[in-house]
Amino acid sequence: MFGKTAPPLALAAGIVLGVAATSTPAHADLCTLTTNCTLHFVLGNGGSGFGSGDFGTLNLSLTGTTVTVTIDLADGFFLINTGFPGTAGFVDDLGGGLTINNFSSAAYSGSLSDATNDLHYDGFGFANNAAATTGPSAGAATKVNVLSFDVSKGTLDDVEDLLNLFNPAGGDGAAYFVADVINTNTSGAGAGKTGLISVTGEPPPPPHIDVAEPTTLAALGSGMLLMGFTTSFLRRRRED
Repeated sequence: MFGKTAPPLALAAGIVLGVAATSTPAHADLCTLTTNCTLHFVLGNGGSGFGSGDFGTLNLSLTGTTVTVTIDLADGFFLINTGFPGTAGFVDDLGGGLTINNFSSAAYSGSLSDATNDLHYDGFGFANNAAATTGPSAGAATKVNVLSFDVSKGTLDDVEDLLNLFNPAGGDGAAYFVADVINTNTSGAGAGKTGLISVTGEPPPPPHIDVAEPTTLAALGSGMLLMGFTTSFLRRRRED
């Protein structure tokens, strides 16, 4: 009279699949705390010549339903606006409609927060939020290398709500947060150039340590050997 009862394992699997199908996509698992997180900008887009390195930090701090975003760049790097949708770009998992304001510098203002990812950041792909749609040019004296602003929405309860992969992605690598910058340093990768840097979720690479060339090591060894002979010779003369 009644149909066969589904096996317990099949029933459990069906429940799990049903929950997974109806739940919202999980955001990035980059932060230990829901209220505070510091990450590093470690990758430059292809046209910048920056390569990979430690280009500064991104800090997100949640109070109530507002996240204060602080970008603190490495020495010689400054935040600018060269025509991308905004000086900073990111993807939220709240459907857009965020309030982005309270910039720490009057040289930066304006924002966009869309429901879809339609804001293009060159080789890193598309975001749905842009902060500082108006900002200094590369040559402006008002550019800064430390900038903070607030991001608010009633349903914002985790800093990782603002950390999602750019989608569609670009070909230059992963991006959870992007900044438009100029490198004013006079040496090193990408010196004097403008470009984008991204938070990829990876730690910064270890600092470069110069290793002496073999000829340098040989000369150093010879010098130490000669010093040893000289010291020994002078000691014998004093003893004589």
